[in-house]
Amino acid sequence: MSDKNTKKVRPQSPSGDFVRAFIAVRLPGEVTAALADLQARLRKSGLKMKYTSPENIHLTLKFLGPVPASAVKAVSAATAEAVSGVSKMCIDTRGLGVFPGVRRPRVMWTGIGGQTQQLAFLQQTVEEKMAGLGFEKENREFTGHLTLGRFKAKADPAGVADAIAQFGDFCAGPFEIQSVQLFESTLTPKGPVYRVISGHGLGADSTV
Repeated sequence: MSDKNTKKVRPQSPSGDFVRAFIAVRLPGEVTAALADLQARLRKSGLKMKYTSPENIHLTLKFLGPVPASAVKAVSAATAEAVSGVSKMCIDTRGLGVFPGVRRPRVMWTGIGGQTQQLAFLQQTVEEKMAGLGFEKENREFTGHLTLGRFKAKADPAGVADAIAQFGDFCAGPFEIQSVQLFESTLTPKGPVYRVISGHGLGADSTV
């Protein structure tokens, strides 16, 4: 399948039967457990935000948004093709930070260490393949991170800075990225529910 001959699947406006989708790396259980423990310590310190459910924390490579249900197979196939030539890599999770900054924090995250250049290459291959299907390219440089929570109200910058200073030495892993997943995201009153549509192994054009 070449990008030149790939049929565009991205709709101009959301209508009809769609699947809200994204492409990400699912985390191993031991990393999820470590992140849950970090969140518990942040809560105990008094940091108030809407914490991401530990089982929903993942390493996002590309958010697709609404995808026509009829095009999901094409997106899955393109994902498999994108990662088939990328080697497995070893990364870890480390540190603590906020977007866009401490003065007006909106998102708290832990960062990614290890083979980050290989990770950036993986993300770029996915980005390029999805652009070939009509999905808009992300203009910002990729920054691998895991979202721990979001601040719903104006946060106290001093409290956020204290939390970063106290827990900034966090580290979990390392672990090997062996595959990426195409997820469906369903929004519910209790928060998003994620379902794996398909998984694709790195270094081989296969479904896992």
